[in-house]
Amino acid sequence: MQSIGQILKKNRASRNLEILDVSKELKISKEILMNLESDYIPSNIDIVYLIGHLRSYCNFLNIDENEIVKQFKDIYLTNESKNVEIKRPLDANNSLFSYKLISLLLIVIIFSSFYFLFIEVDNTKREYALIPDLPENYISTIEEANLNSTFENTKIANNEVKNYAKFDVNKSSSSVVASIPLIEDHKSKATLVTLKFLDDAWLQIRDTNDEIIISQLMNKNDEYSYNLDLNYSITSGNAGHIMVLIDQKVRGKIGKKGQVVDSIVLEQDFIN
Repeated sequence: MQSIGQILKKNRASRNLEILDVSKELKISKEILMNLESDYIPSNIDIVYLIGHLRSYCNFLNIDENEIVKQFKDIYLTNESKNVEIKRPLDANNSLFSYKLISLLLIVIIFSSFYFLFIEVDNTKREYALIPDLPENYISTIEEANLNSTFENTKIANNEVKNYAKFDVNKSSSSVVASIPLIEDHKSKATLVTLKFLDDAWLQIRDTNDEIIISQLMNKNDEYSYNLDLNYSITSGNAGHIMVLIDQKVRGKIGKKGQVVDSIVLEQDFIN
């Protein structure tokens, strides 16, 4: 049975294609294509990122990408779960003792909490209050309001703007917001780019110094926004799952389904 690399190399050779020409056409490095044809997977590369390149290569050669990707996953993804250690069953007596210990600790915690919350109410030095947690989608709104208030006060005092508002990327949230400089300018207004994910897709964004801003697997309905003037470069394993909005206006998808885009920089007039 032929390996994945042999299948790719054979189909490329049958079309009289040089690997350098394929690299330029797909915008995938020659080294990655050679590794795929040699069935060599470097230990420091993201498998999800490599699967996106493999899909693009299969589409280019008109090979059944689903079958090839399935074989690839069977070989390289299942190996990670083969070395899982099977633990010995716990001794029944030890398990019973553990359950009793956990139950005792829970009782102590409950009574201690009851005492401090309801019995010791005459402590006049207490300087805190019990308040409900805010939903995550309100936290960024409150931070924005506080920062805008601070920005206005500083502007009145100093007659110049030097404040920047930064919002942290919350990976556990369903919506991701980039760090955006809030610079007041009477002549122009910052252009906001929003990447909306129509399905799961791997995303990597780098700044002009080639520093990684974000590199992770984005989930369906996630969003990531940044200032167009930052000239961030975008790399993704499935461009067809990423919708581009510029100033809240839909400009189309970054690419086609299964297409890998490497270091693409969006412009003001982007339309696809």
